[in-house]
Amino acid sequence: MRAHEPKAAVRVGGRPMVARVTDAMRGAGVTRIIAVVGHRADDVRAAMGEGVEYVIQDEQLGTGHAARCSRVALGDYEGPVIIAYADIPLLTKDDVSRLIEHHLLSRSAVTMLTAVLSKPGTLGRIIRAADGTVQGIVEARDADEGQLNIGEINVGVYCFEAPLIFEVLSELKRENAQAQYYLTDAIGILAERERRVDAIALQIPHNGMGVDTVEDLRRAQQLSTGGGSR
Repeated sequence: MRAHEPKAAVRVGGRPMVARVTDAMRGAGVTRIIAVVGHRADDVRAAMGEGVEYVIQDEQLGTGHAARCSRVALGDYEGPVIIAYADIPLLTKDDVSRLIEHHLLSRSAVTMLTAVLSKPGTLGRIIRAADGTVQGIVEARDADEGQLNIGEINVGVYCFEAPLIFEVLSELKRENAQAQYYLTDAIGILAERERRVDAIALQIPHNGMGVDTVEDLRRAQQLSTGGGSR
């Protein structure tokens, strides 16, 4: 990214990316926000501001490990838990509201946001069953040729049920190209257990774009200031 700040704190449309994500959550009615922080944690805290609880991830062992770290903070809580990545700055409150509404109506073990793209590139692909439910997510680096032809990708925003999600997270393994605990593997585990896994596609696909490169950042800046995504 060639940025002086940690990625989550890089500004898009005048706001840190992570703050834009939490704005979308609060706008959709989410009242409790827990941030899992590790690298340059103080800078991320400064970017997020007040009204946020923090959990430390001492070792950065992947998204699944980060989500697992939040279990102590949630204690005995039972009910929906939204897990979202910090680098999706164009996400809107309407996107999150649709996710929550669908999840509550479908009574799924998890509902996730997806986007359908003509050029999905290095993003994780959604594997669906014949009935439209989700069977799993395959990271591009682990996908075969047929899976790479799938246009529906994982955005990185999920509505899980607790405490079920933490039971699943405890079973994750690091048998992948990066030797990390992937949060996405939790989807496959739930599907194998025949728990319902749903996904709804964003109405505006670029609302789900993640920012990983200088070019991504440039495009997000353009879209945030006049691309019709907010």
